[in-house]
Amino acid sequence: MPRKTNTRERLIATAAELFCRQGYAHTGVNEIMQQAKTTSGSFYHFFPTKEDLVLAVVDHIGESLDTEVFGADLSAATDPVERVFAVIDSVRRHLVDNDFALGSPLGTLAAELSASHPQVRERLAGLFAGWNDRMQFLIEESGIRLPSDLDRHALSEFILSAVEGAALQARARRSLAPFDATVAELRRHFELLAATRQPTLAPEARPRPAPAARRSTADWRAW
Repeated sequence: MPRKTNTRERLIATAAELFCRQGYAHTGVNEIMQQAKTTSGSFYHFFPTKEDLVLAVVDHIGESLDTEVFGADLSAATDPVERVFAVIDSVRRHLVDNDFALGSPLGTLAAELSASHPQVRERLAGLFAGWNDRMQFLIEESGIRLPSDLDRHALSEFILSAVEGAALQARARRSLAPFDATVAELRRHFELLAATRQPTLAPEARPRPAPAARRSTADWRAW
C-alpha cells in the first residue's frame, strides 16, 4: 500500500509549489499551513523559520531532479546523446504539465533568493553543480562520437545555461516556441561537434610507413 504522506513532507511539497508559482516573498507561512492543512504548532515543530523550510524545499527539488529528470526519463534511451535530450525533454514536459506556471524551480529560487539568503544560494549552487556532473557523465558516455579535446564540463555548463534560459523564456511567453528553438540549436551543436571529430581509422586502413630502400650488396661494408 502507498505510504501515507506525513505532515513534514506535506508542508515541503506545498511550499515548493507555492514558492515556484508565486515566489518566496509573496508566500506567507499562514498560506502554506492552510494549503497543507496543518497547524502552526506542527509547522514550527518542523521548521523554526521560513528559511529552514525553503532549505528543505531546495533539497526536495534536488531529490525530484534525481528521480524525475535523471531517473525514469533515461531508461528508454540507449544512445548517450539521446539520453542528454531525454533529460531536456523532461524539463519541457514539466513546463507543459504545469501550464508554464512553474518553469525551472532551481532558476526561480536562485533568481529571488541568491542575494538575500546565502545558505539557500550555497545549497542551490550545489544542486546546479550536481546537475552539471550528471550531464557531464552522460556526455562522456558518448565516447569517440565527440572530439577528444572537447571540454565535457564546459559543454554540460552550456547545456544547463541554455535549458534554464529557454525554460525562463517559455514561462514568460507561455509558449514552447523558444524552448523548442533552443533544443533544435543544441542538437545542431552536437551534430557539428560530431562532424569535426577526426575519424579513427581501422588498423587495416591506416597508412603503412614506406619500406626502407634496400642496400646494394656492394654496400655490405656499411651494414
